[in-house]
Amino acid sequence: MSWRDGAGSIVVFHNNDVALIQDKLSLIPNYLITQMRLFFRHLYTFGICCLLCLPLQAKEYRIGFLAYRGEAQGRAEWQPVLDGLNRALPAHVFSGVFLTQQQLDRALADQQLDFVVTNPAHYVLNRSQGLNWLASYLDPRFGSARESVAATLLIRADSGISTLRQLHGLRIGAVHEQAFGGYLLVAEQLRRRGVTMANMDLQFRGYPVDALVYLLRDGALDAAMVPACTLEQMAEEGLVNPADFSALMLQARTPCVRSTPLYPGWSFAAVNNQDETLLRDITRALLAEAHQGKPLWGAPIRLDEVEQLLRGWQLNTEQKPPLHVLRTVLLGYWQWLAGLMLVLLVIGLHHVRVTRLLLKRTDERDRLHSLIQSREQELTRARQATLLGEMATGLAHELNQPLSAIKAYAQAGELMTTEASSQEVLQHIVEETERGADIIRRFRQWASQPLPGPETFEPAALCRELSGRVMPRANAAGVRIELETEEGSLFCVLPAVEQIVSNLLGNSLDAFERRGQGGWLRLQAGRTEAGWHIYVQDNAGGVSSVVIEALGHTLPASRIHGMGIGLMVSYRLARRLGGALTLLNVNQGTQAELFLPKEQ
Repeated sequence: MSWRDGAGSIVVFHNNDVALIQDKLSLIPNYLITQMRLFFRHLYTFGICCLLCLPLQAKEYRIGFLAYRGEAQGRAEWQPVLDGLNRALPAHVFSGVFLTQQQLDRALADQQLDFVVTNPAHYVLNRSQGLNWLASYLDPRFGSARESVAATLLIRADSGISTLRQLHGLRIGAVHEQAFGGYLLVAEQLRRRGVTMANMDLQFRGYPVDALVYLLRDGALDAAMVPACTLEQMAEEGLVNPADFSALMLQARTPCVRSTPLYPGWSFAAVNNQDETLLRDITRALLAEAHQGKPLWGAPIRLDEVEQLLRGWQLNTEQKPPLHVLRTVLLGYWQWLAGLMLVLLVIGLHHVRVTRLLLKRTDERDRLHSLIQSREQELTRARQATLLGEMATGLAHELNQPLSAIKAYAQAGELMTTEASSQEVLQHIVEETERGADIIRRFRQWASQPLPGPETFEPAALCRELSGRVMPRANAAGVRIELETEEGSLFCVLPAVEQIVSNLLGNSLDAFERRGQGGWLRLQAGRTEAGWHIYVQDNAGGVSSVVIEALGHTLPASRIHGMGIGLMVSYRLARRLGGALTLLNVNQGTQAELFLPKEQ
C-alpha cells in the first residue's frame, strides 16, 4: 500500500503495518473518555474543598454585652446566645466582649463593635451611634419584654430603717449616675415620693454591682440601689444570705424583690450595619432561640416610657456632640446655608457702601456748612465795614467844614493880634483842628483800607503824651489823672493804638463832664509774657450794660457814655491788630482793657 505525503514523496506501507495502525486508532475514544472522567473527578474534589474552607474565611462580628455583674457572670449568662448564633449562621463568626456601661460607650464611639446587647436606657442614650434594634429580650423570670427590668433599694435587715425619711444623711450606694436598672429607676421613685436626693450621702462605687451588696452587708453602706433579681442570683450562687437584707418601697409580688415598676427589657441592636440580609438572618436566629420551650427573644418594642423617664432626669435622649450636630447641619442644608451666606454678604457689602456714602456726604455737608459760616462771617464783616465807611465818610464830610472854619478863624485871629499869649492860644487851636482833621482822615482810611505798617514804639511814652494832651480838659473838669506805666517796647501800628487809647480817655472825660462832678482817671500800661495790657479806669458812674452787650455786634444803642461810635471803631481796630478790647463796670466806674499781643 502506497500514500503520497504533503511534500510529494511516496510512502509505502506493508499489510501488517496497516493493521497495527487501525488497532491504535480504535483505542483513541476510550482514552479521551477516561481523561474526561479524571478531570471532572478532580474538579468536584476542588469544589468540595472550597466549600469546606469557606467558614475559615468568614467575617468575624463582635457583640458587646453590658456586664453589670462583671465579665465572668456576663459570659456565663450570654454565651448561649453567641453559641446559638454561630450554630444558626455557620458562614459567620460571632464573638462577645463583656463590658461595663462606660466601656461600652467608648467601644461604640471608637467603632469597635458590630452589635450590642444592653438595657433600654443605654440603647436610647447611644441612639446617635446608629443603633438598629433587632429584637427584645424575653427574660424567663418575667416572661415579657415590656415588663422585665426593675430596681431594688436594699437595706440590711437589722438596720432598723423602715421609712424613706430615715435615709436622710445616710450612705446610699449605686454603680453609676446613668445606670438604668439601679440608680435611675430608684431615684425616680424617690423623687415621686418627695424624697430629695441632695439630703443623702450618695456614693457611686462603679461596676460590678455585686460589690454594692457586699458593701451593704459589711456596713460600708446604709442602702444600695441594684437591679432587681441581683440579690436572688447571688443567693442562688451561694454568695450572700438573702435573709440579711430587706427592701424599701416593696412592689407587688414577683419572682424577684423589687422597689420600682417594671420597664421594657434588654435589646439586641446592630451598630451601623447596612447588610440587610445579615440583619434578617440574625433576627430570624434570635427569634428561633428558646429556653425550656419558651422563646428568649421577641419583636422590638417601643421605649416611650423610658425616653420620658430620661427626659424627666434632663438626660437628652437625642444628644449629639456639637461638632456632629454642626456637621450634620452643614451637610444637610449646605445649599440653604450657602444662599444665606450669599445674601448676608450682599447685605454686608451694601451696608458698607451705604456707610461710606453716608460718611462722604456727611463730610461734604460739614465742609459746605463751614464754608457757608465762613462766607456769612465775611459778609457780616463786609457789611459792617461798609457801614463804618459810610459813617466815616459822613462824619468826615460834616466835620471837615467846621474844623476848616475854626482853623481859618484861628489863623485870622493870630494875624490880627499882637499879644504873644493870644497868638500861642490861637496856635494851639490851629494844631488841634489839624489833628482832628487828621483823625477823621485816618478813620476813613481804616474803614476802607488796610492798616499802615507796624513799627516799634514805647507804650509808656505814648501814655505820657496822651495824658499830657488831655490834661487841660481834665483840669477844667476837676479830674485827677493817674499815670502808671512800665518801660519797654511794642511792635505794633502806632496810630491805631494812639487812636484807641485817645478814644477811651475822651469817653471817660465825656462821662465826667456830663455828670458835672470831678473824680480820678487812671491810665496804666504793663507787660506780660503774652503781650501788653493798657488799662483806662475811672469812677464816672459806669456805662450801660446795653453798651457792653452790644460791643462787637452792632452799634451801641446808648448815648450814656459818649456817642458810642468811637468805642465801636476802637473795638474793631483792636481786633484788626490781633488784640482785644474789653469793657466792664468796677468800683462805680468803668474799666477798659486793651490787650496787644507781643507778636503781630
